[in-house]
Amino acid sequence: MTRHGGNVWQGGAPEQWLDFSANLRPEGTPDWAMEAMRAGLREARYYPDPSMRREKAALAEYLGLGADAVLPTAGGVSALDMAMGAGAGGVLLAAPCFSEYAGLARRHGLPVKRASLLETPRRAGDPAAMLAGSLFEGCLVCFANPNNPLGTAFSREDVSALLERVETARGWLLVDEAFIEYAPECSVRGLIPAHGRLIVAGSMTKILGLPGARLGYLCAQPGLLDVLAAGQLSWELNCAAAAVARSLPAHDDDIRADAARNARRRDYLKRALEGLGAFVYDSGAPFLLVEFDRPIAWMAAALKARGILVRECMDFDGIDDGRHLRLAVKDEAANARLIETMREVLTCGGNR
Repeated sequence: MTRHGGNVWQGGAPEQWLDFSANLRPEGTPDWAMEAMRAGLREARYYPDPSMRREKAALAEYLGLGADAVLPTAGGVSALDMAMGAGAGGVLLAAPCFSEYAGLARRHGLPVKRASLLETPRRAGDPAAMLAGSLFEGCLVCFANPNNPLGTAFSREDVSALLERVETARGWLLVDEAFIEYAPECSVRGLIPAHGRLIVAGSMTKILGLPGARLGYLCAQPGLLDVLAAGQLSWELNCAAAAVARSLPAHDDDIRADAARNARRRDYLKRALEGLGAFVYDSGAPFLLVEFDRPIAWMAAALKARGILVRECMDFDGIDDGRHLRLAVKDEAANARLIETMREVLTCGGNR
């Protein structure tokens, strides 16, 4: 078992796998982003601009912020890593959550505490209420919206209420918006000009299907962002990722169309999984969390033997009972193949 999905390098060629373990654009990198990267490679013989001026301006336009509040990064994980330098005395994780948060905190020498978002075993509660009793002076709260792995998309009002609680504790709220293109109405990056203790990290990896290019961003008020940027390595953004960043403002409509298509596919997949007898969590993300009435390690192994990778959830607090899978939403043909294969596997393994 690995901590992350997307391990298509475990034998044979990557394309031999139908990978439901990684939440990436099903069609792969869009043509316009591929064209941008090919053009960007013409700059490969030069050191990148250390100030990333063009990339900051383009990302700021895309995100609706001032350029002094935006920092391009080499993927979302780099943004999260820099956010750990806010000066907090410790990290509070809103669980279940992305496993990298804890590892990054420990790398920075920060103690880690966890608080559950699950009001019931199958439903997240109001984040301000769920985390209030666990906040401590000077904490850095790591909060993903939409949540990974639940898929829950919290409203802007819900996150704003949590931010007020964190500010009262003189802490910082780090909102990981890696999947925000799928629920743009929930983004809180527009609150940054009025809130000096809000940090937003994001990634273009998912919606653009380019995890190998590493394009993310960090947003905060300029003074705080300057502190966080001190932890960034020189020339972090490569020429291909930089070219995609510069192209983003011209393709906002394409990105929104991709997210809308994913939502339609997600609705189909949810209904089909429920037809197999599974409980499927509501989701505003490009994946679904699915619970079965029995342990399913055998099912994941059977699917893998048939060329399909799925994400088991044994490293996610609160759903580490061996009964959950996180499944990416893919295109119609892939989703149908998954359902038919799962039906076959469930029928064959019905006596387990």
